[in-house]
Amino acid sequence: MSILTKKRTTADYLAKLSTAPANTAENVESTIKNFIKFAQEKHQSTSEQICEELITIRKSKGDEEYEDSLYSMLQDWINWNVSKNAGPYTIRTRFSIIRSYLYHLGVKTNQQDIKQLLRFPKKIKEERYPLKKQELRDLVLAETRHPKRQALYLACSSSGMRMGEALKICKKDLDFSLERIMVRIKAEYTKTRTARTTFLSKECGDKVKTYFDKLNDDDFVFSNSKKDGKMRNEQKALSTALEALGYNQRYSSNKFYKITSHSFRAYFFTAATRKHNENYAHKMTGHGGYLMQYDRMNDDEKLKMYLELEPDLVVFDQTKNELEIKKLKNEVESIEELRAEVRKLRENQAIQDRKILGEMRQKGIIVEKHQ
Repeated sequence: MSILTKKRTTADYLAKLSTAPANTAENVESTIKNFIKFAQEKHQSTSEQICEELITIRKSKGDEEYEDSLYSMLQDWINWNVSKNAGPYTIRTRFSIIRSYLYHLGVKTNQQDIKQLLRFPKKIKEERYPLKKQELRDLVLAETRHPKRQALYLACSSSGMRMGEALKICKKDLDFSLERIMVRIKAEYTKTRTARTTFLSKECGDKVKTYFDKLNDDDFVFSNSKKDGKMRNEQKALSTALEALGYNQRYSSNKFYKITSHSFRAYFFTAATRKHNENYAHKMTGHGGYLMQYDRMNDDEKLKMYLELEPDLVVFDQTKNELEIKKLKNEVESIEELRAEVRKLRENQAIQDRKILGEMRQKGIIVEKHQ
């Protein structure tokens, strides 16, 4: 082996994940473990040994034998995952990771060959379950002993943040200068590597304020962990709460819970789309495909749109009632201000009219008749 060449290993591949988002790294690691387990069960071998054998076959027996062996092995992997009750979407997602992993180990696949030679289970598109306000309220109340988790659920459902993003938010990322707490989400926190701002609802802000002063600038706002946000722990905690509350219905196609960490964000997205429009909802949740006009809005303009949306996001009736009362008071105040302005305009106009009439009398333009 040349001094400049180095044998590629699984450890090398996983080491490259240090710069990837935490959720991405976890998914990749889980998929590699899946492939390693397959290699052990089906071939009593390691994934690296399988790749070395494929490379040897290509060199000694040619491309045709190599392709037959490669795609036969990959079909076995697909069938093995089906036998383990992995859903169609999960298998497709894992396969895209496995292609990259095999490429790292020196085994290349061809998209046309994949299309012609491999058979994946067909995707079943089930209707997505919408998180109901009562369910969200019950989940928040179930975590009374964990105020940060209560705030986390309220934050994701009222701001459009991914749970993984929210778990990375530090005290220094919150801005209290406006009527609602503004969250400045750094690019490195996000899945798309794009920074954005959003807001927390009043009821979420009130919960955060109960412990905010105890935090240091670099402390996580929605997690007790001193390290990076523990997404896996939060998913386990959510599963426990779902079972305890009886909200444990699952999709038939993949056996996932119908209520997941994504449900909170979808709750926000649905409300934002109905109140404003889909482009606004995409922008606030960090999706692509939105109109750039929202990027040009200043903080006050963004807040105005958020306050219009907020009553549709709040979980507890008391908060909604308070918002509605405040809205009515503001409307009454606006009406009173308008009335005062109209009275002032009328008074000014009367003064002007009297002044004009006086000038016209002095000039003899108007002659009053005396009886």
